[in-house]
Amino acid sequence: MTNPLRYPGGKADFLGTFHKILRKSKYGGFPLVEPYAGSAAISLGLLELGAIPRSTLVERDPLIFAFWTCVFDCPERLVTRFLELSISLKTWNEFQPLLRIERPNSRNLLDLAIAGLFFNRANFSGIIHSGPIGGVSQSSKYKIDCRTNKADIVARIVRISELAPLVTVKFGDGLTQIKRDARQTSVFYYIDPPYFLMGERLYRHYFSHKDHKRLAAALNRVRFPWVLSYDNHHVIEFFYEDCHIRRHNFLYSAKGSKCHSELVIANFDLPENLTAPSANANRAQDRPQQHPKVAPSGI
Repeated sequence: MTNPLRYPGGKADFLGTFHKILRKSKYGGFPLVEPYAGSAAISLGLLELGAIPRSTLVERDPLIFAFWTCVFDCPERLVTRFLELSISLKTWNEFQPLLRIERPNSRNLLDLAIAGLFFNRANFSGIIHSGPIGGVSQSSKYKIDCRTNKADIVARIVRISELAPLVTVKFGDGLTQIKRDARQTSVFYYIDPPYFLMGERLYRHYFSHKDHKRLAAALNRVRFPWVLSYDNHHVIEFFYEDCHIRRHNFLYSAKGSKCHSELVIANFDLPENLTAPSANANRAQDRPQQHPKVAPSGI
């Protein structure tokens, strides 16, 4: 399923591998929870495949939470506002105050959703708090709107919105949700937390060293099955030394598409070979709409 969001560290290419893990485990019929939802690529892909009965998305960033909530609760209003939106530096400046809102509510939800989608498509590498494509001078041949093919994005939103009966979206901290479900045995968690090394650059709500350690401690106490994807870093390996760890090559989109190794960690035995066909359909469809060549690094 093609995603309307460009997400740094998005795991669309991990879908085939995750589906393989699910099929080889005994947890295939469990509902899925993504406590750090982001692009929600795993949940959306598995729902489309019919591999899970339903999904819960938990998101701390108010703009991303608002976007997914509106996709499933009021897609018509979201699409109408988006089609009317000017993808310009003027809009970029007008939306800056929305980045300072910490809690979404019924009055600001649609505004936050539109801002989240706008910044994701108009900013470098889809990073919500970064600068606009083309810079503030718009002197580059790649302009702020080069990643915003409205017809294509609307089609993606409409298609995903059809999954609404199967999706619950929650605003809040992923660790709180994990602790809340700690004694559950009939849910499956896919956990994709902020990166250990680059989190501060990629996400507005990143983790400190202590946060990464708290997550590991919490997961050590839960009863539900979980799979975790993380930086390939010795500190993370130390935190999860009693778990099952494999290495997997992911496509990483920020600063240009490239392949890099990450850790896949679980509290149950993982297949020895995690390789599976890539399910990432977004790469070819997200090139700058006004230019025949792939955009340079960072766009």
